[in-house]
Amino acid sequence: MPEKFYSVDEANALVPKLKSVLERIRQTQEELAKDKSVAAVRQKAAQNGGGLPSRHLSALTKRLEGDLRQLEEWGITLRDPSIGLIDFLHKREGETVFLCWKLGEARVEWWHPLETGIAGRQRL
Repeated sequence: MPEKFYSVDEANALVPKLKSVLERIRQTQEELAKDKSVAAVRQKAAQNGGGLPSRHLSALTKRLEGDLRQLEEWGITLRDPSIGLIDFLHKREGETVFLCWKLGEARVEWWHPLETGIAGRQRL
């Protein structure tokens, strides 16, 4: 898939869709982490079982994979799902950088060089 470069306006136009996808990713990961059915699946697998716990785990995994695939199709890099931190490729004064946004921010207002990560965030 070719790299997608975003203008600030294009990135901001995607923020409403990103909010729901990132919130769902965070929720799904929390459910997977808490899901006690993992232990039940292991126990049933040892007996060549399956059943409801494994179907639930499978559904959560498929939902997560679908959301991650959506971000990939948009050309967006997920940096930290727990806080909903993402990067968009962007050209700034002829240089390739990342526009940086996370859940809770109203709009994309930050950028950073490719090699610095969030620690190098600077206001647009």
